[in-house]
Amino acid sequence: MVIPIDAFRYAVGFDAAGQWHEAKADYLPEQERQAEIELMAPARGAVWGFLVSTILWVGLVAAARALLTLAR
Repeated sequence: MVIPIDAFRYAVGFDAAGQWHEAKADYLPEQERQAEIELMAPARGAVWGFLVSTILWVGLVAAARALLTLAR
């Protein structure tokens, strides 16, 4: 059985008692992984929106320049 690498969280640092602890793999339940994915959805949407609008504007400007060049 294969478990995807994003199903684990690694924690290194101080705990609540101030004791240092090394990295320890901690399995994330599916609900928690989905919650993290849903948390990033607005940011992902904003990035995709910016990317798509940039591509559309670049295409519009290129088409307008091509039409202006042909009109001369």
